[in-house]
Amino acid sequence: YGFGYDPIFYVPTHHCSSAELLPEIKNQLSHRGQALRALQVALQAIG
Repeated sequence: YGFGYDPIFYVPTHHCSSAELLPEIKNQLSHRGQALRALQVALQAIG
């Protein structure tokens, strides 16, 4: 999994590199995944 610099970024909470994470876990941790979840909450709040 992963691409580019993913093999050199260590994720201490999961004790592995970013490249070793499953895509689902990587999306949970990434700033893009966090932003998407925040957007979903905001959209649900306005109906």
